[in-house]
Amino acid sequence: MRAKELKANILEDKERLYTILRNAGFHDFKENNEEIRCALPDMTNSTGVMIKLNETLYTSLFELGYTGDLFGALAVVLKTDFRDVISYIDTLLGISNQGKPRFKDPLQALKSLSRGHGSSTSLSSNKLYDASFMNRFVAGPHHKLIEEGILPQVANEFDIRFDPFRDRIVFPHYDWIHTDKIVGVQGRTLQSPEEMEILGTAKYWNYIKHFRKSSNLYGFSNLHDRLDKMKMLIIFEGEKSVLKEYTFSNGQGMSVALGGHSISTQQAEFILAHTPADCEVVLAFDRDVMVKETEGEKYIQAEAKKLIPFKKVSYIYDTYNLLGEKDSPIDKGYKVWKYLLKWRKEFSEIKS
Repeated sequence: MRAKELKANILEDKERLYTILRNAGFHDFKENNEEIRCALPDMTNSTGVMIKLNETLYTSLFELGYTGDLFGALAVVLKTDFRDVISYIDTLLGISNQGKPRFKDPLQALKSLSRGHGSSTSLSSNKLYDASFMNRFVAGPHHKLIEEGILPQVANEFDIRFDPFRDRIVFPHYDWIHTDKIVGVQGRTLQSPEEMEILGTAKYWNYIKHFRKSSNLYGFSNLHDRLDKMKMLIIFEGEKSVLKEYTFSNGQGMSVALGGHSISTQQAEFILAHTPADCEVVLAFDRDVMVKETEGEKYIQAEAKKLIPFKKVSYIYDTYNLLGEKDSPIDKGYKVWKYLLKWRKEFSEIKS
């Protein structure tokens, strides 16, 4: 019964399904009215996974020989059991065992984190790797990254490298607590969209299996020494937006990236526990999130509520269509970014 209710909850809003899949490492999504096709984590076949958009969420992992439902598929990919998969989804979507929004006491989470305890979910921690993991890649930023306006010294600060064998720019994700340890490494292809389509190349490649972006914040490791003085934390979707913000601020950035546009319960708890009380949180999601019929401004406000009332929260909204269809708020250059940031919308509404 629990599984059936949870599937119904997920199907109420397909973005919930995408949030689950992205955080588990699935990528290269294609959808029609009946199903979603995508690639397995660390694999490139964009039709290697099939998920039926029906009440069973029937799922096939063709390259792993699995057929069954979504929860069983996640158990295979995450190498865990059914109970942990359910806990993982509950934590990721912030829902209770009854499938309704979870109204938890954030103070309890703060106290738990201050004592050094993490989430109760067994899937909450990422495996730690030594920084020498990056030695397999070519040191120094690729010229295409510099051509996008990112300063070489900023790219070096974030240890950006290049993989000549897969033709990818490599972004290491350092742990938000153990800031000298790596938990994830993501490679972004340099191929054009046309080349990707012809060759079947995945946009992203995960070099570390089972890395969970929902259990980390990209760039937080670069902030930890300056947190006490920070009056603002900007939350972007992607790594490059963080690099651009650091470039515009001459290396004194104040941003992190989610790797998506949904703040997990663990990320919300971490932000509350590890930023100053007077630090404003600014949500800077991509343009397509602002205008999607299934998301839009109400969705962004719902994400803001995850930090209310313990934080002042605001969000960037492109009222005058200054951005391209899929642009990050920082993609159109310094002047547009500063304008959007200046005229951000404050969200302080507290409702039960």
